[in-house]
Amino acid sequence: MDQQFTPEMTVDEAFRLHAGARRVFARFHLGGCSNCAISESHTIGAISEDYGIPLSMLLQNLNALFDQRTLAVGDRVRIPDEIRTRIPQLANVPEVGEITGAEGGAYTADFGEVRLQGLAEDFIPVQAEAAAS
Repeated sequence: MDQQFTPEMTVDEAFRLHAGARRVFARFHLGGCSNCAISESHTIGAISEDYGIPLSMLLQNLNALFDQRTLAVGDRVRIPDEIRTRIPQLANVPEVGEITGAEGGAYTADFGEVRLQGLAEDFIPVQAEAAAS
């Protein structure tokens, strides 16, 4: 069965369907401050109406999450340089890690003693030959 976001779906259901839904709402400046707070019981349709965001645009952005590349447990990945340079604590983390968990569009990757969580866009897949060198 195809997964998709619908106008009747609550924010809570959207968060459970795909971890990236939080980022999509944030791109529309929803949920980050007291003026734009959204309730997890709000429906996507109600949010569209209440905040003046075209429903088709909101649904298109949410459903595009399912078109993004996916990773699998065991895939070797690295942290993008723009993330590594912004977070000083990542300076000594091994260059290559491994995906150890995947659920609802969110991934867990182990880099030695460090475990990171994020979306597929937060990790760069490493080809098998490159990981061996």
